[in-house]
Amino acid sequence: MRRFIKIPASAVGFTALGVGGILFSLLGLPLLRLCPGGPSALQRRTRWVIHRFFKAMVWFLSTAGLFQLRTEGLPERQALDGTLILATHPGYLDVVLLLSLLEQLTCVVKVGIWTNPLFGGVVRAAGYIPALGPESAIDLGTRALERGEALLLFPEGTRTDPGQPHVFHRGAAHLALRRGTPILPLFITCSPPLLVKGHRWFEIPRESCDYCIRAAEPLDLPWSDLEGLPAPLAARKLTRWLEGRFNQETSHAGHHADRDQAVHRPDP
Repeated sequence: MRRFIKIPASAVGFTALGVGGILFSLLGLPLLRLCPGGPSALQRRTRWVIHRFFKAMVWFLSTAGLFQLRTEGLPERQALDGTLILATHPGYLDVVLLLSLLEQLTCVVKVGIWTNPLFGGVVRAAGYIPALGPESAIDLGTRALERGEALLLFPEGTRTDPGQPHVFHRGAAHLALRRGTPILPLFITCSPPLLVKGHRWFEIPRESCDYCIRAAEPLDLPWSDLEGLPAPLAARKLTRWLEGRFNQETSHAGHHADRDQAVHRPDP
């Protein structure tokens, strides 16, 4: 019964995501363009609307019992200005959750969304970065960090299979090397898995999922090991270092979770 309730709720959520985006593109965005302040003000207002819409969507889905969202150590938004946020990416809802929690983030969006005739105008007005190519995304990301924006990046580039080690693209390393910017790791977990890679909108677990977004300490990068290296080699070496740190942290957290489950598991 609980699962039958969740499936219609998931359908409503995905429908609202599509219909809401279309209505905002056709009606809301033209009205925002009439407001004073130019492109920077339009960007702030568009991001605020996205933030509030996703906040309402998360409230609806959690109230319907699909998941319970909790955070650990997540800084205040103002403390993240000029920070590169690197997040793991286990499920489809990750970006929705993050944008519902943190307003005014700069994101990297897929080419299909950027060029979409209905949704492209929204992401362009929000000042998001198109993934048109590695060099372009790195250049635009560097400029965003120089302006003091908080840049959200999924260094794996796509949703990852549960239980598999993290494998990163080099874009995050190139951004760190260019700017020397602070890096905040975010570890996103969902148990049981919800809308992971390959799952469709109606494949919903029977029990409520525990969605956790945990912020670790900002990374202290190994600058001494990278000094004097050519940029491509330094980026490759830093990427391997980032993968190691993330995999180590994920493995450590998994061992703690397994131990806690064993402690609280009732005797047969």
